[in-house]
Amino acid sequence: MPGERRAPVVAVVVGVAALLAVVAVTLWLTWPWVAALFEPADEGGLPSGPRTHVNTWVPALAGALVSVGVAYLAALGIGGLRPLGRGSEWLLLPFAPWLFVGAGPLSIANWNTLRGLGLIDTFVALIPPLLISVPALVILTLLCKGLAARTDRDFLSGVLLPSLPMAGILVLAVTFLNAQDVLWPLLVAHDPALATAPVVQVTALGQFTGGPVPAGLGTPLVAVLLMLAAAVAAQLYYLDRLAVTVGRDTGSPRTVPLA
Repeated sequence: MPGERRAPVVAVVVGVAALLAVVAVTLWLTWPWVAALFEPADEGGLPSGPRTHVNTWVPALAGALVSVGVAYLAALGIGGLRPLGRGSEWLLLPFAPWLFVGAGPLSIANWNTLRGLGLIDTFVALIPPLLISVPALVILTLLCKGLAARTDRDFLSGVLLPSLPMAGILVLAVTFLNAQDVLWPLLVAHDPALATAPVVQVTALGQFTGGPVPAGLGTPLVAVLLMLAAAVAAQLYYLDRLAVTVGRDTGSPRTVPLA
């Protein structure tokens, strides 16, 4: 029927128009940041360049490897090995108060520890002090639980290897978040040569000189493109196979969160 053929065409036109409108509004609202990705900003004599990016991203990646790595080992134990059987998830309860807590509440204690070790104003001090990422622990525990419930293979091939990609995805996500932290680098590094990108931005805002703030310094184009490529690859080859289910845990393979 002509009317039935016209309906999909109208739907496609409306969808494309809505997409273009969203893209246009997004670009308009984020244009200062988008423009800063492609044009180097004048930092007004502030430290910047390769050294700033090394100070920002290398400690961020090191901290992510530690915090997500510890969370992954704990998730393998809690969700994969199931030491308490169906009650193993109760082992996550002691971590609940720290689910949305960053370095702030423990910053003074961590600063005193670094001072005792003589690491203040060193490159090592820029590594985030959190030893475990609690959100990563929760996500990986639920994934390992589902894998353990559905597999009839050994622990290595049925739980550990299939969960490794998710651990890698979380390492990238935590790295990106660590790189945007301001508090910890301000506390432990007073040498301008150790300034991270967020510290440079905060310093530029505090100078009141009227000059431009390097809006894109904390998210350089190379890092954004790498993160985008990793997100697309994860969606195409891994995330589209995951499914979150709710309901009573019966131990049946039908209720696991991996399609």
